[in-house]
Amino acid sequence: MKPVRELLKMLQDIQNGNAKKVVQCIREKGPMSRVELSEAMGIPQPTMTRIIEKLIDGNILVEKGFGTSNGGRRPILVAFNENCSYAAGVELGRNAIRAAVTNLDGKILSFREKETALDLSIDQLIMEVGKLVSQVVADSGVDSQLIFGVGVGLPGPLNESPDGRISPPNFYGAEGIPLKERLEEVLEYEVTIENDANCGALAEKWFGAGKNVENFIFLFADVGIGSGIILRNGIYRGTYGEAGEIGHSTIHVFGERCYCGNYGCLETFCSLPVIINKVQNELKTAPERERLLFPEESMKIQDIVSALKRGSFTAEKVLREAGQFLGIGASNLVNLFAPDEIIIGGKAGASHPIFMESVRESLRSHVIGYNGKKTPVSVSDLSHGVVLGAAARAIHETFYSLSK
Repeated sequence: MKPVRELLKMLQDIQNGNAKKVVQCIREKGPMSRVELSEAMGIPQPTMTRIIEKLIDGNILVEKGFGTSNGGRRPILVAFNENCSYAAGVELGRNAIRAAVTNLDGKILSFREKETALDLSIDQLIMEVGKLVSQVVADSGVDSQLIFGVGVGLPGPLNESPDGRISPPNFYGAEGIPLKERLEEVLEYEVTIENDANCGALAEKWFGAGKNVENFIFLFADVGIGSGIILRNGIYRGTYGEAGEIGHSTIHVFGERCYCGNYGCLETFCSLPVIINKVQNELKTAPERERLLFPEESMKIQDIVSALKRGSFTAEKVLREAGQFLGIGASNLVNLFAPDEIIIGGKAGASHPIFMESVRESLRSHVIGYNGKKTPVSVSDLSHGVVLGAAARAIHETFYSLSK
């Protein structure tokens, strides 16, 4: 295989960016013949043939099977080679780092996770990311020269300054972090930075339930609440790249204070820490038989789901309430954007069918439009969606961003 630098130069050089357009077309529509590609893209057939031959020579495309004959010889189909190079994805959360190496079709070849503490310095955090990425690259068995970049997803809003420094809220006590620059120094790969909800949306678009959906919203329900908005097959970021912060929309103006400084944010009603805290408070006055269904310390969402399966009314009550509030957030998104679908990811979203049932009921109750009430709400079936989406961000940036 050719080293990544040669592949990327080839993509940039062939016909002033037409190579990227060809790759994008085949990636989205599947194997096609040279004639079909020429007609679909409006590129003369001799030019298309030269582009494809160079991409085959670079192992970016491969010949794969035959198409349907229109009377003559069956045409040879060309397909995207998802193993021509690889990407690394990193989820840089407030309490854990997750990293993976994937091929260009989202297949995870290696994965590792490491818990972190919020009192880590940014220097320590960056070194931990460096170690974890080195480990997953080694685990994958992939030649490091075939990895073209690292995508990193972290909680938003990123609050990026003109010089590229970021200041996510409640992020290891640091602001003005030159994260891209520092990570590139340590990793020695090109790094792309994205908020975690957008990463989740990209993962769904490239590899999951949103693959053939033009307009959808990925609702990330985990330690925080966020949303990634896909409109006309692309991420909608807004003017300053801060669109989608549904977790900090106000649900109750006189509600509890959020760490962001506002009161009554959606995140204060249905994020994982809130769900766990509410269960713990409910248990203070619950019967002993109810309390015995839960661990005494270090409660996690899995413990709440386990207790629910064993008949806990406390777990059911709290999960239904949290689902109701998330459904209100989802209904606001439907009222604003009228998407084709809502896809819910994160540990809260995948916790239990009762939670999702409550989300759907709440959405139907609060959406105004008759058709909007029928908006499908599904649970992501991707494992490690933010990590996958971070890798997808690097893939998108390298292979599918069209030259302007």
